[in-house]
This record gives sequence, C-alpha cells and structure tokens, in this order.
Amino acid sequence: MSVGERSPLRSDRRPIEVKEDDTYLPPRNAVHPSERGKWTRIFYLTLLWLFIILVVSLTVWGIKYYS
Repeated sequence: MSVGERSPLRSDRRPIEVKEDDTYLPPRNAVHPSERGKWTRIFYLTLLWLFIILVVSLTVWGIKYYS
C-alpha cells in the first residue's frame, strides 16, 4: 500500500449524511400529547371547590345550630 492509496484520516472524513426516510415516524409524544397537565389542573380545582364547599357548609351549620 503506497501513500496515495491510504484511506483518509478520521479527521478528514466527512460525516455521513442521513437521508430522510419515506417511512419516518415522529416521536410518540408528538402524535399523542400527554393530558397529564390537564388532569392535574382538574384535580386541584376539584380539591379547591370541595374545600370551599366544606367551609361554607360548616359556617352555615355553625350559624344555624349554635346561634
């Protein structure tokens, strides 16, 4: 093997170009986004309303029966 026949050095090589495939699929979370944030918000709003209802009902009960 002579000097002219040697393969190029690694630093001289060009990166392999990736061709886009016709069967490319996007990531799952792009196709099916998570509804976790939506359900978390509903859960906390439900807890808030239950607490408000509890406070109001206990206040009404206390005023009605102990006044």
